[in-house]
Amino acid sequence: MRPCPPKPVARIWGGSALGFGPGIGEVWLCQAPLLVKLLDPRDWLSVQVHPPHAYALQVEGKPGKYEAWYVLAPGEIVYGFRRPVTPEEVVARAKEGTLDEVLNRLPVRPGQVVYLPAGLVHALGPGVRVYEVQTPSDLTYRLYDYGRPRELHLEKALAVARLEPLPLPEVQPEPVEGGEKLLSTPFFDLFRYPLAGRLALGAEAPLVLTLLEGEARLEGEVLKPPATFLLEAGEEATLEGKGLLLGASPKGG
Repeated sequence: MRPCPPKPVARIWGGSALGFGPGIGEVWLCQAPLLVKLLDPRDWLSVQVHPPHAYALQVEGKPGKYEAWYVLAPGEIVYGFRRPVTPEEVVARAKEGTLDEVLNRLPVRPGQVVYLPAGLVHALGPGVRVYEVQTPSDLTYRLYDYGRPRELHLEKALAVARLEPLPLPEVQPEPVEGGEKLLSTPFFDLFRYPLAGRLALGAEAPLVLTLLEGEARLEGEVLKPPATFLLEAGEEATLEGKGLLLGASPKGG
């Protein structure tokens, strides 16, 4: 079992709700075998897309990026497009500042899970704090940045982006020992574990555990959010207290 110290990261869109000072948009909780973060946006993140493994390995020489959000605070996100669009329209609207008119905005609520596969155009809205789990890559192509003077990556983004409306899949939790599996993807699984007294967990695969709410005791140490630790395959941990934990395990794919 290995504790994972938090790494605050300042972002141009960062808020102040993560407890690490103003402007801290992300707190990296674990970097391997998965990248696990908390995000707190004060403003819209860029409209972006991540490349799949095949494209990223060929063009960038490293793996692509697949991720999911567990919503902690309500608001709006961008999830694909409202209607089919062409690459030419996307380029024109990105340069004119009107891309937002064809983006699909959706409300999200606390406890909701949003899977963001490679190729999905997406953005996180103001105030929508999330727990994010992703494959350990930070490859991001920006399509639109709400007037901020940062580089766009239109050619690469359009090479991988899905340009038609995509439905947001409903998540169907499955019971597992100690909690429930919220999401299963080819690249990782996401778990939720309520803590009400004593919780014994065993890891069949590496398991990144994050205390999101409450307080817990582990091997005599008091844990408070966002305490994060890694159980290797075959390891066990017993926690006592009251709160909520999320767990993420990598998979082949």
